[in-house]
Amino acid sequence: MNELKTIITEQLQQLQTLMQRMSLRRLVSSAESRSPLRGQGRVLAMLKMKPEISQRELNYLLGMSKQSLAELLAKLEKSGYITREPSQEDKRVIMIKLTDEGMKTAEEMEENGSESTKILDCLNDDELKNFSEYLDKIIKQYEEQFPDEDFDERRRVMAAFMSHYRPSYERRNNRRDNNGYRNPYDGRSRGK
Repeated sequence: MNELKTIITEQLQQLQTLMQRMSLRRLVSSAESRSPLRGQGRVLAMLKMKPEISQRELNYLLGMSKQSLAELLAKLEKSGYITREPSQEDKRVIMIKLTDEGMKTAEEMEENGSESTKILDCLNDDELKNFSEYLDKIIKQYEEQFPDEDFDERRRVMAAFMSHYRPSYERRNNRRDNNGYRNPYDGRSRGK
């Protein structure tokens, strides 16, 4: 069984490498180079839903270090996709605003993002459901390595954010949909 675990770990590493290679291949256009699941793409995807947000709220929702987020925001600002300015209510609070160019790029990125899910077309509905459940178990195991983090609370906040700023999210991602798929941002799906 240990040999099989080693093989699976190697397979996961190979899958990660292939996913990164596919991301690099999509560098053809600026919109394709930003995955809504990584780096600048994650920031643009969030800002597309809520075009003005405090840096602190964005930091919490994305679960990134302040330094990493600051670096991404600097790059996005330099590219003309966002602006940063002090809040009118509290000058200590920095507000991030999506520019028109940023919105255009976020929309293009969203259109191209659906391409990445096609890799899962090789699995039928039952296999997808099982795969999702297996990934849940692995993620839970990893999360247990960080006892000081409240991942369930982060998922609840993210689900509330998504439901508020993307109404279709609520309908599409109730705790379990008609096919039995779980909402990955709903802490109840983790045995709560």
